[in-house]
Amino acid sequence: MDFSKLVSKNGIYLYEDNDFNTITIKLNFLAPSSNRDCAILDVLCEYLGRSNKKFNSDDDIIKKQQELYDLELNFANQFYSNQKVFSLYANLISMNAISDDYSADAFGFLNDMLRHPNFDDEEMLEVVKRNLLADLELDISDNEVYASSMYERKVIPEDNRVYENNTDIEYLRKMINSITLEDLKKEYEYIMKHFHSGLVFGNITQEQFNSFVDTMSLEPSTKKLNFDRDVQTVEGDIEVEKDSEQSYIYVTYDFDELTAAKLRVLNNIFNSSSGICYELLRDKYGLVYSFYVDIMFYLRKLYFYSEIDYSKKEKFLETLDEIIETLQDKEKLTRLLSQTKNNLAMQEYNLSENKDSMFEILNKYILEFYGNEDRATVNKQIEEMTEEDVAGVVKALRRKNVFMVRSSENE
Repeated sequence: MDFSKLVSKNGIYLYEDNDFNTITIKLNFLAPSSNRDCAILDVLCEYLGRSNKKFNSDDDIIKKQQELYDLELNFANQFYSNQKVFSLYANLISMNAISDDYSADAFGFLNDMLRHPNFDDEEMLEVVKRNLLADLELDISDNEVYASSMYERKVIPEDNRVYENNTDIEYLRKMINSITLEDLKKEYEYIMKHFHSGLVFGNITQEQFNSFVDTMSLEPSTKKLNFDRDVQTVEGDIEVEKDSEQSYIYVTYDFDELTAAKLRVLNNIFNSSSGICYELLRDKYGLVYSFYVDIMFYLRKLYFYSEIDYSKKEKFLETLDEIIETLQDKEKLTRLLSQTKNNLAMQEYNLSENKDSMFEILNKYILEFYGNEDRATVNKQIEEMTEEDVAGVVKALRRKNVFMVRSSENE
């Protein structure tokens, strides 16, 4: 991926790629991240897509999207480090791929949906609240979602997101039902003052891109994303009990500063289906069927996760120690590192065929993830990485705790 192809105007970046017959757009705004703000943002995201002064009803909005060749539009929010980012996402057929030039109509629609929300629709607000609560209740009933939420709450308390990780439906119902149209309006007004960056990707010309930027008329805020975090985790073992058939385990480690290249190598070594973790945890000892490692880059943590029988907990932990010890063995590490480099090179080769992956990488680049390193530089660093480099990263891992959601049923 050639980052030198990126051009920008008013904080919005263009990456032309005529291999796809679509145009994908994302506009990023900084948003408040308090407990209540998180709830308001969830309501606001659905509300913005369904109530607008330019349209009489949400059916009219859907009809307009269909007229625009099924233009896809949604609003979303997520945490990056300790900062909430609100985004508009759109995907549409490229006007260069069909005979109809509808760019002004399509870009005008996106501007209308962003700029002209209707904050007087009490009926739609109630519909949105009911839908959100139904989705949250469904999520909470899922044991794996419950385990993930409890892990966040119990293990990383300084990063605790009370609303987002809550498993008490009555608490959530009270929080969401307290949200008013005035709350949505204030949240929206804050967001619109804090435009951060945007990305336009795909089969689109420079002239069309300029038309889009001019239509949206956004000026970037001087406020930046802050990724510098060192959140402390709880020490020792933590267990909670759940009425489920399966237990879930999270084993958290601290790590020293990682470069983007080391992050990609470590992630592949741990998560590859032909890698060391599956080789020992599944194939050799039969402890788990599925398994993954998640690297929380800006919290400087990673965790090993799996569904597991409670009786296999100690063997699971012993095997993690064995994995880390194995990754100090130069002969074995040589094979694993060679395999990893081949896997990553193949992923890079196939990247140009995956629009969604390319778009996500580009968006992280403009958000200045991983020090805003150029992809070619990172790939060169991976090629030059040695067994000693990998062994040093793994040796620096420090186990902090073991968190388990223990099944209350017989296993």
